[in-house]
Amino acid sequence: MALFSQVILHIALPVPLRRLFDYLLPSELETDAIDVANTIEKVTIGQRVVVPFGRQTLVGVVLAVDTHTDQDVAKLKPALSFVENQASFDAAQLQLLNWAAEYYQHPIGDVFSMALPGALRSPKTIDEQLPKVLQKCDELPDKQALPKNAKQIHKLYDVIRSGSFTRDELNKKDITSTTIKKFIDKNWAEWTTSGQGSSAVTASHINEGLALNTEQAIAVAAINAVNHHQCFLIDGVTGSGKTEVYLQAIEHRLLNQWQVLVCVPEIGLTPQTIARFKQRFDVPVALWHSAMTDKQRFDTWQQTRSGKARIVIATRSGIFLPFKSLGMIIIDEEHDASFKQQDGFKYHCRSLALYRAHQANIPVVLGSATPSLETLYNVEQGKFSYLQLQRRAGGSQMPTTHLLDLNRCQTQAALGQPLIDEISNQLDKGRQVMLFINRRGFAPVLMCEECHWLTECGRCSSFTTYHKNSNLLICHHCGFQHPTLHQCLGCGSTRMTPVGTGTEQIESNLANLFPATEIVRLDRDSTSKKGEFDDKLNKINAGQPMIIVGTQMIAKGHHFPNVSLVGIVDVDGALFSSDFRAAEKLSQLVVQVAGRAGRGSIKGQVWLQTKFPEHPVIQDLVNNEYKDFAKYALNERKMLSLPPYSHHIILRAESTIPDLGQQWLSNLSGYLSDYEGLSILGPTPAPMTRKAGKFRHMLIIQSQSRPYLHKLVNWLLENLDTIQKDNRIRWSVDVDPVDLS
Repeated sequence: MALFSQVILHIALPVPLRRLFDYLLPSELETDAIDVANTIEKVTIGQRVVVPFGRQTLVGVVLAVDTHTDQDVAKLKPALSFVENQASFDAAQLQLLNWAAEYYQHPIGDVFSMALPGALRSPKTIDEQLPKVLQKCDELPDKQALPKNAKQIHKLYDVIRSGSFTRDELNKKDITSTTIKKFIDKNWAEWTTSGQGSSAVTASHINEGLALNTEQAIAVAAINAVNHHQCFLIDGVTGSGKTEVYLQAIEHRLLNQWQVLVCVPEIGLTPQTIARFKQRFDVPVALWHSAMTDKQRFDTWQQTRSGKARIVIATRSGIFLPFKSLGMIIIDEEHDASFKQQDGFKYHCRSLALYRAHQANIPVVLGSATPSLETLYNVEQGKFSYLQLQRRAGGSQMPTTHLLDLNRCQTQAALGQPLIDEISNQLDKGRQVMLFINRRGFAPVLMCEECHWLTECGRCSSFTTYHKNSNLLICHHCGFQHPTLHQCLGCGSTRMTPVGTGTEQIESNLANLFPATEIVRLDRDSTSKKGEFDDKLNKINAGQPMIIVGTQMIAKGHHFPNVSLVGIVDVDGALFSSDFRAAEKLSQLVVQVAGRAGRGSIKGQVWLQTKFPEHPVIQDLVNNEYKDFAKYALNERKMLSLPPYSHHIILRAESTIPDLGQQWLSNLSGYLSDYEGLSILGPTPAPMTRKAGKFRHMLIIQSQSRPYLHKLVNWLLENLDTIQKDNRIRWSVDVDPVDLS
């Protein structure tokens, strides 16, 4: 046999194992010892390859090729085939993903698989996935030679004479598949791959922007003056015109023929954002988020890779896209927790953006009215440049804040009477009112009035939320659903009553209080169908008097100029959390929601309802600015040696056996307890001890030195199978956690 086995492929596979897998070359590429060096040169790092794995066939990525292996060469299997001769990842992506897998302690094959669009996780080539267009062939006859009464044939003839069209475009022109097939069979037309090239951006592609105030002009000038890696924080009050600063900074990059990535925290922000970007720039603007189909995501991936897409507006996973000429990254609402992936590969988009920008030597712009304490700490340390926008753009004023003590007033529909009166007053003036409550459904729980039994989720340490419209009890943690109970499972009583308030109940009660006023509800339930969210946004932007009721979906980034009053229905639940970040998250949320008021010519007002008006966080929100809270909170974190003045990694363990996770983590902590410079917190039950039938425990490892912490945890994970293997445990690692639940 030829000595082709000397060439070893080191492949990342989409399996939950922290290692590469060694394979031989596919059998059709076997070579002799003389050609080994040439063969290695022909294999491209970043190529996708099909390999056998147990009884499965998997698509992996070649990350190294050489003549060395730690395995017995005789036992290595050959790969089945290379998917194509080109790499699916460029050098910058390979470096980014290798770093991400190492830093976040996640299986490398899973990281590479996640960075591919779904269409490329199968053994199909990139060329096979490219969009096809129908174009005319040289054999297309003169029109006079066509049958005179064949209207469809004449119609398609006229269409393809004018250019090339996708199948969707032909469908919109009412061209039938039969007619298309007839043209192809006669060699009058053919399907070809559409061009993916990019064209130069000129001043004619850019519409004039808004006039900048002094603060905005300084920010734009500072960003545009930089042609190397630098991170800017734009700390701008709500309505201060951060987006206009982004747009004018983007203009400078586009005219220098760069691409720009704009990351937003929520899918809900993309329609409004993309409309504004397309209005300003006559260049290809692409979208990337989880609600897109595999085909749509592949199209964005390919347009980004070819350089055709000049601006990409994306949620967190857009940070992995393969840009041809990336010139700047913008992270809007950088404080938002949704930039941290909470399941599977637990990465943070902001951290990866900073690494990628450093790698490409380009600027990063972070924007927020309520910057995270980690970002403010980096400003304090001189790592980030600080740009402030302290005035609202266009002359609009900051809203007035009112504290409503629910202990001292009558309530209707979960609203204090003074707030109801003010809502009525604003509606009479033709204005819009927004009410925020961070609980969807009708009520958080149903309760028996006889024995006080509550509708609990059988799989979680939680209650099922009552959804009146769908007549269901739903657990918002594991997704369990059950038809609404009309009889207590504890005592058999039929006196079941909803306890607490959700968006459905607020909407229903407001309809009774204000029967002549339109109520628009914005939450995940009311916008689940395609197009519903955009329809509701268009209705709000029409400016007619109405009441908008919503969850966090309405809190971020939206510009509703006719909203004069914002009511925050209930913040008390967040005041007594076990999470040390709770006060920060609450302050950010309240400031962001309040920022929806008075963005037009009307001075807005914010009403904050609470039963704990003397609570220091509430007093801080009412009497001071966010920067005052942040300064106090950073000092508090410093005294307690909490992040960002220290670093955390959480080891989580889940099991169907109640105390097994705690025992498993306790044994692990013993291996770390002798090391200096480490604080071991736990193991403790997670705040939600049981979720989806699994009992959850966690161990927090803390250190002042990030490299030291990573080194020790990396050692622990590498030796985990030797130290302590238990197939009854499902464990995960969370580096730099933002949620302790």
